[in-house]
Amino acid sequence: MIYRELAPYLKEKYGTRVQRISISHFRTCPNRDGTVGVGGCTFCEETGSGFANRFRNLEVKTQIAEGMKIARGKYKAAKFMAYFQSFTNTYGPIEELERVYNEAIVDGVVALDISTRPDVFSEEIAQLLKEISFRRKVDIFVEFGLESVNENTLAAVNRGHSVGEFIDSVLRAKNYEFETVAHVILDFPSDTINDEIACAKILSALKVNGVKMHSLYLIAGTKMGQDYIEGKIKPLDAKAYIDRAVAFLSHLDPQIVIHRIISTPPENAIHSIGLSSAQARNLMETEMIKNSKFQGSDFNYLDGGSWRKKFFERSNSNGIRSDGQRIG
Repeated sequence: MIYRELAPYLKEKYGTRVQRISISHFRTCPNRDGTVGVGGCTFCEETGSGFANRFRNLEVKTQIAEGMKIARGKYKAAKFMAYFQSFTNTYGPIEELERVYNEAIVDGVVALDISTRPDVFSEEIAQLLKEISFRRKVDIFVEFGLESVNENTLAAVNRGHSVGEFIDSVLRAKNYEFETVAHVILDFPSDTINDEIACAKILSALKVNGVKMHSLYLIAGTKMGQDYIEGKIKPLDAKAYIDRAVAFLSHLDPQIVIHRIISTPPENAIHSIGLSSAQARNLMETEMIKNSKFQGSDFNYLDGGSWRKKFFERSNSNGIRSDGQRIG
């Protein structure tokens, strides 16, 4: 196994195929409405990443019903995750959050999957989700958009939060025993491959449960899209993305589940790296096999990694440490 995939993990957890059903309800973010900024993230298009949900303008109950109907026919799915995807899905009054989350929990839904920003996940919201989980017998997944660990990049793309808020929210979610998923964009032009390695190390140290890996795509009408048209930025190519993805995965804790390996851009994208998910997977696996890499092959840096390398790890089957001394 090159990396830990989502579908087998969910099947093991729930005993059958589980399909995410995308739901759109919330329509803004704190860096769009002036709370922390205006204009939104410079790469984010008008639907807040909800362009693929063709039912997004319908009420929540209808969206979940229509999505489940399609998933039963297309994927033979028997259980479902209600996935609040677009914009910031913890950004609203507690009363509204409670009402909308409960509307999405119908027969067959085994989990709420809430996508949000790390600066919009308070103790009150965590308590609400815990109460819903207990009362409605569903699991809670919380997806946090980190995107980059480079603070300069976060500022440049108008994220409106730092790595600190991400760490705070992940620790809060884990304190409530929610599954935590981090979103990262691996090919910002202002990041380096070392930033992606640092990102893998931070996510591993935090023990997040899952990761969504994204490639950068650009849309006309966004700030970054306009900068691309004017030649102010030069996006990276497919090879650079694959190289970064391989470095990221090889340094990532092998217990972390990979929910996504690449973005699926909308048809109106003016730039993408031009790879389908299957093409990206094949290229990544080929590169990793060629270089004897797999998820976690370079995961040797936590729990006093340098001490263990010098004084503890067995160097051969006879139980000799790397300093020549016998273990035991």
